[in-house]
Amino acid sequence: MVAQRARRLLLAALTAFALLPHPAPAAAQTSPPPPAAADAVLRNTLAAFARIPNLTPQELEYGRSALKNLDYNAQRAARRFSLLPGASFAQSRPLLADLAQHRLSFEQLLAFEEWSQLNGATMQQAAEALPALRAVSREGLKTFRACISMNGMSAALALQLLPQLNAISDDSSLAVRRLFAVRGMEVRQGLDSVGAVRNFNKKQSWAFAAFAGIRDMNPATALASLPLFGSLRNEDAWNMQFFLKEKKPDRNTAWTWLARYFAQPMPVQEAQYYNMSGLNRSALLDSLYRAGEELVWRINNLHAVTNDYGVEYSQGQLRAMGAGQLHDLFSKLSEKTRARYGGQFAAAQKAGQGRMISVLRQATTADRSQVAEDLTSANIYALLSLGSELYDSSFRDILAPILKKRISRTHRDNLLVFLQATDPGNLLVSNFIVSLAQKGKLTDFFPTDAAEQQRILELVAASAFKDEDSILLFSATFRYLLTVLEPSARHFLIQKMVAADSGRGSFSKLITVILQYYLQEYQDLLSPQSTALIQQLLARNGAVDLRRYLVTPFAQWKADGQLGSLSIFHPDDDGRSSFVSNAQTLSRNGYRLALAEQYTFASGDAERRHFEAVIAKAAKSGGFSALFEAMRREPFTAAFVKQVNGITIRHAVHVYGDEESQQRVMRRFLQGGDEMFAQRGHSYWRSEQITDPIRQLLESQQISERDMAARQRFLSLGSCGGVKVYTKLTRLFLGHVDLLATIGTGMAAVNDPYNLHFFEIIAGNPSGMSWEDLARKTSFIFSAGRGQDYLQPGCLTSILHKILDEDMKRQGITPKQDADDLW
Repeated sequence: MVAQRARRLLLAALTAFALLPHPAPAAAQTSPPPPAAADAVLRNTLAAFARIPNLTPQELEYGRSALKNLDYNAQRAARRFSLLPGASFAQSRPLLADLAQHRLSFEQLLAFEEWSQLNGATMQQAAEALPALRAVSREGLKTFRACISMNGMSAALALQLLPQLNAISDDSSLAVRRLFAVRGMEVRQGLDSVGAVRNFNKKQSWAFAAFAGIRDMNPATALASLPLFGSLRNEDAWNMQFFLKEKKPDRNTAWTWLARYFAQPMPVQEAQYYNMSGLNRSALLDSLYRAGEELVWRINNLHAVTNDYGVEYSQGQLRAMGAGQLHDLFSKLSEKTRARYGGQFAAAQKAGQGRMISVLRQATTADRSQVAEDLTSANIYALLSLGSELYDSSFRDILAPILKKRISRTHRDNLLVFLQATDPGNLLVSNFIVSLAQKGKLTDFFPTDAAEQQRILELVAASAFKDEDSILLFSATFRYLLTVLEPSARHFLIQKMVAADSGRGSFSKLITVILQYYLQEYQDLLSPQSTALIQQLLARNGAVDLRRYLVTPFAQWKADGQLGSLSIFHPDDDGRSSFVSNAQTLSRNGYRLALAEQYTFASGDAERRHFEAVIAKAAKSGGFSALFEAMRREPFTAAFVKQVNGITIRHAVHVYGDEESQQRVMRRFLQGGDEMFAQRGHSYWRSEQITDPIRQLLESQQISERDMAARQRFLSLGSCGGVKVYTKLTRLFLGHVDLLATIGTGMAAVNDPYNLHFFEIIAGNPSGMSWEDLARKTSFIFSAGRGQDYLQPGCLTSILHKILDEDMKRQGITPKQDADDLW
């Protein structure tokens, strides 16, 4: 009866599962054991086989011969089914033949071994289990192993579950197996809840998986949380996932945060935040800051209509869609935006497709502001503290005005009151203030009273001068802050900076270099009192020879008579426009088009000739948009080539294809002789284009740290950026890199001419020129304030990173690399 009831529960819970074909991916096999160990494995397997009842000598010899030819995984599987109830020689023969003919991955073996220990498992059922396990995806196998760990699971019931597992999405699969894996979960409880979990969207699934995975989670709490997770807004689900991963609370604490904060409407969250203890506010604020990627993405990118992966639909793609598809896009907007524009969109359907697209774009633009309005003040404060990760329009026109209104309404229009209430631990004050200064919004928030200004700067100092990383962030926008402060407030901040100097280690050297640099380069921002204070600091600590950090690698680069770059463009509208503008710039300046052999993966001569013909046609017609489309579809890369002063300059241009092809391209770059890598397009593709493939290549040992450090390379980041990105990429390249990057918005008007003239200046000038010399020769690109947010090689930020990297290497310290934050 128990088995029948469990079977009915299973069938009821999984009725809606579609049986989709989903062949299991090839899984990594275990390495063969050494000979002595292999002999021991075979002896153990033969001993298990010999325990099959009523074996004759001939049958035993048959088994010995068959088992000798099986690999390690298969022998372990044979050992398990030989010991199952109902075992017989007749049933073992087809099983041995199956194992000889079809390889069993290690993941499939583990699942089989765990299944074989379930109540009721027999050798006859093993004949069903082995082929069924091979047909299950890797994610499905993980879910299966979690499922069979539940109390009350039987071998027969588990076999009925197997065919259904490939129909579960990866996101739901993660949440389902975390539910099944909760200690003490009963089969009835788990299977009854599958439907609720499968109804979660992606963000809800991730958040529930983090919750169910808490170390002391129990079935009652996990099951009680299901309705709350099903009601979470995407923003709250995303933020809670980060909170759970960062803070690792116990079950009761996590439940309290879910029920009393994350599952509550925004107005309740706002009130709850300011009723928390200072410790809890700081813990939540830190998580909101670290979780900012998703919301920055949404607020930055909602001006464009995109697919589920954030790739923008072109106008042509939108026109090719039917009314139903456009309606599906509209349905992805927030509920409030749909209500606001629903009438217009319905009317547009009668007016035609063009009108539908127009209203859809208006609504997606409005949704940027709606997303921000639906955030708590603490969340907006955390996002503004990210500063340069936000587009100017997101920062200046959306988030800053909303927060200003709330400070006026609920904090007596007093920034100091707001900061003390919102950030009691001074976690983000420095980032917030310098971001406001950088974006030209500080005067909107900053008090005019000198005493209050100094109290806020006290908080800035406490936030900015904590460690090396915090002062690196602060230094990049220090000039913006000094520019907008009153002279007395400037001197006060410099006093705090000098007072923070401990006189020891890298931190002291960074403070010394920052103030030395401003004394040399921006003395007009310093009062006589500040100048005297800095001079005293330099007399005490000693000035640093900054010229050491302006040395270039140009002599090494030109030794082979070539200079090479690789530019990566994403396959969306933004990538297309960047590609075309870059190609036009190079073409107008005498570069000829050719096939980039190093980054092209042709299957043979015929395909190579085809690629060359496509490039020749584009070169003749100037059809760079068509070339972009061809490169988006096929695995080839073009190059713009020119001779300058006897040096061959080659700019390879590549359109991102997929994860695997990008790894191949990045491996060719890192193990080849090219000097410059240029990432073009939106900043949120940086992980796909640079950081993810490098980490994956290192992890799979296709490249080594020796490859990363083989030469000093140059990164040109055409996308929006920030100092955190600058720091993380510097560390990813082990310090062997110089960068052109922006702490604001990337501009094609800067990126195109800089990348063009960068190599031409190097080719046409002595190899001993410094980064400072190069900055003077490229200054025309940045004239009239254009690109003032760009950090050029040899700037203060570059010098500070080189100093810190030098000190860390001398001390044998490996910089902390937060892989999840390389976005």
